[in-house]
Amino acid sequence: MVTENSEPVDSVRVLARLDSLLREVWDGLPAGVPVDRDASFLSLGVDSLTLVLLLDKVGAEFDIDWETEVSPGAASSLRSISDLVVRRRSGGTA
Repeated sequence: MVTENSEPVDSVRVLARLDSLLREVWDGLPAGVPVDRDASFLSLGVDSLTLVLLLDKVGAEFDIDWETEVSPGAASSLRSISDLVVRRRSGGTA
């Protein structure tokens, strides 16, 4: 879901897309297993390479430059990244 920066985005759709992106890059997640979207990546068992791959995909899809944004870390969750994307797309600060 690529939108213009000035166009607000639906947080439910962003969160669902982030879940999908995580599943694309996380080889260790068994198919059909739900992901707790509020749990930290660390508590889910996401390794650092998978997190980097996820952030790369998020940056490309939502036009986020992690060189100028505060990059989420292992204590972040899908919901916290979703909130960042929504705030940024809605004109707020990250």
